[in-house]
Amino acid sequence: MLHTRTYSIDQIAVAARELRQAAGANEERFTSNQVVDLLGGEIQILRERGFSDDRITRLLNGFDIELKPSQIDRRSRTAGNLIRRMLWNRIPSREMQPE
Repeated sequence: MLHTRTYSIDQIAVAARELRQAAGANEERFTSNQVVDLLGGEIQILRERGFSDDRITRLLNGFDIELKPSQIDRRSRTAGNLIRRMLWNRIPSREMQPE
């Protein structure tokens, strides 16, 4: 049986930073919306565990990432995310109806 190694997000983040520094590349910067997109999986896990968008943004603000709850809420309600969640049976199709 083939054993596939796995790597933590911390290992990947450190490697990415070190490789960029070795190449002499500028530090990569992200907008608030990009941060929400990049952390979408983690945000979803927190929501599933009962965290409110307000609490999630307070956690992120603790890392000097300034977000507002509305930025997280807006991302979760985009058509693409609703379709993805429906395809993976995470929401019933009736939530796809326009508000």
